[in-house]
Amino acid sequence: MIKKTICALAAVLTLLVGAGAADASSAFPAVRTGADGVTLYGYLDESGQTVLPFVYTKAGEFADCGLAAVEDEKWQTGVINRQGKLIIPYADAPISVDFSSDAIAYRYADRSVYYTLAGELIGSYAGAEGFFADGLLLCKSPASGLYGYVKADGTAAFSGSYKSAGSFSGGRAVVEAADGSFSVIDTTGAVVSQLERFMTPSYLTIYGEDTLIVSDGSNQALYSIITGQYLTDFIYNRISEFHEGAAMVRQINRWGLIDENGRVLTKPAYYYLSYMGEGLYAARSEDGSAAAVDASGNVVYRTPEYVGGFSEIKYGLSWHGMSDGSLIFFRRNGGFAFSLKNAEQPRLLTENIVRVTQNGEMRYINLATGQTVYAPQTSFDLGGGLTAKSVRYEKFLGYQKDGTEHGWNVTFPEISGMADTAVQKQINAAIRDLFLKGPSVTAEYEALEGTYGVSLEGSVLVVSANCVSGKGQGSAVWNNNLAFDLNTGKQYQLSDLLGSDYLSTVRSLLPDEHAIYLYSFPRISTAGVTYFYNEYESSTRRTYTERYLLSFEQLGDAVNRDSACFQALLTPYQQNAAAVRFTDVSGHWAEPLILRAAERGLVQGSDGRFRPDDAITYAEVCTTVARSRSLTPATVPAQPGYDPNAWYAEEVGAAYTGGLLTGLWDGFSANAAVTREDAMQLFANVLLKDGKTALPSTRIDSTLSAFSDAAQLSANRRAAAALCVQQALIQGSDGRIDPQSILTRAQFVKLLLLV
Repeated sequence: MIKKTICALAAVLTLLVGAGAADASSAFPAVRTGADGVTLYGYLDESGQTVLPFVYTKAGEFADCGLAAVEDEKWQTGVINRQGKLIIPYADAPISVDFSSDAIAYRYADRSVYYTLAGELIGSYAGAEGFFADGLLLCKSPASGLYGYVKADGTAAFSGSYKSAGSFSGGRAVVEAADGSFSVIDTTGAVVSQLERFMTPSYLTIYGEDTLIVSDGSNQALYSIITGQYLTDFIYNRISEFHEGAAMVRQINRWGLIDENGRVLTKPAYYYLSYMGEGLYAARSEDGSAAAVDASGNVVYRTPEYVGGFSEIKYGLSWHGMSDGSLIFFRRNGGFAFSLKNAEQPRLLTENIVRVTQNGEMRYINLATGQTVYAPQTSFDLGGGLTAKSVRYEKFLGYQKDGTEHGWNVTFPEISGMADTAVQKQINAAIRDLFLKGPSVTAEYEALEGTYGVSLEGSVLVVSANCVSGKGQGSAVWNNNLAFDLNTGKQYQLSDLLGSDYLSTVRSLLPDEHAIYLYSFPRISTAGVTYFYNEYESSTRRTYTERYLLSFEQLGDAVNRDSACFQALLTPYQQNAAAVRFTDVSGHWAEPLILRAAERGLVQGSDGRFRPDDAITYAEVCTTVARSRSLTPATVPAQPGYDPNAWYAEEVGAAYTGGLLTGLWDGFSANAAVTREDAMQLFANVLLKDGKTALPSTRIDSTLSAFSDAAQLSANRRAAAALCVQQALIQGSDGRIDPQSILTRAQFVKLLLLV
């Protein structure tokens, strides 16, 4: 029986957080893409520590209410709290998830489903808009297209339907009758105020206690629904919606601000004005400068030069670009926060964390410390001495209606490590050509976004696209792939693996719910052939993929087992096999790790032996780590246990000057066997040099509490051990960490390949 798996690809999941997340936890969503092309999300804290694991296909930011929307591998959406507990079970993915101060809404094309913040179902309502207000919910009838109000039980609040309507506020709402007249009603549907026929509300919203923005067809004014009096004359070309008691007004091509009573807060003097949030406005003055101003016109922040930005205040921060390509971040109170060079596409995630693309790579940066707390992996060890490094490609096509950029943003792999550089160049050229041409000629002018998958299948390198072509309805998954014989550079096609009559066999194995020609981009592997059915995005669902693995056993006689392709799949790629054969590692638990390290030139044996279970010395550890990190050779003054004339001198010196022997130099003895806790100290130093952050004292004990012998750790090794555990370098065995045991050569190789 064929296992059917539905997985969401790189389509954008709109996870709205209604009122923002200024007071939410400092945890923020981060993304990780593996060599297989599978992208998963998890949550980190501001030090870069994982607080919720990378198990979500998509993950949104936490809202003010402490909840976030996440997506699983089956293209379903749930809601979690900050501890990762599922508050709303996974269900069919909506178009968006909205949060208010007391409810959650799953928005589908034809309905909205509402829940309490505790996850209890309130109800499902066709055509619902917004949230309940004064106990009533505004809904548009799918049948008539008219608006009405319903109670929580789904029954009509009162008779009457409207051509248009707004949500209730303070027990009143603005509605438009079938004849085009506007009135204000109460929660029983009774009319409490009738607007004059020439008067048209600009927004169906009541601001403050009784203020409406109305239009006479040319200009706009403020009107009181209680007194029936105008609060301003029709002197404004435009009045924006109110935010925190203030609205922007345009008068003779200049912008200013007024309050809900029509009082002028800032005279119209700006060439441009837009609301940024948290009571601030982006303003352009006559001198060309850009500034953030408050409602009274007080300048909070000003810059004479900017390129983009000033779009919003989020978590008390905003930003703008400079002509030199740098980004300047400033705070709500106007204080300078940080600057980043060669950075673009900033997204503020907490009051200190920003995600940017810097020098072509995504980085999560703590603006308080300037440190990169997390950077998704961009190169992958494929085995056989091969490495795949991510290369980013962008192509600008223009702007969409909403002002966002439209174009290509994809990454593809560049392969290195092959002994035959000519074949390597040929393979990389073919990979680049696939991704730069894209799905098709007709799709060349559509948006394209995504990444890649790459795997070593025997002696066959398989590279696949993991992208979405287009945006919105009609967008589609693009997951074409290439397969290369690493020994010859030949590109394998499916016909190189299967016989000429394979189609009837494949048709009998795939579900008949789709026509055979809709199963596209067959991908070969050592497990068999995977077919894909890619579904377009519609008004009710996002684009997604169904994948079907047909094993070689299922394909049976359709497989040409004598073909070069099949034989290549069965033959491990060992370009340096002669150099890494050790007589004493066959069958050892660390055999694949030792061979991989040897293929990469990280370790060497002696007389054809590796001695995997022998103790490793400090000299051997320092030498290997220094070479693997390409540290500059150096010598340091002689001390007991260190000989500046010994074979290891320069590498140990390199480790010392590189900061890797912090906490280890006092009492250092090059020829002594390394203890496990000292190994943890050295590798913790490596992690810290790579930008990882030491665990706070409050988390050290909790991290180590899982081990029954944690008390055996020396006091000055506990922080290092906790960091190694947190970064999954150390897992322990049978609940023990064995800090005083001697590290073996095999155990060292395992650690070396993890950093």
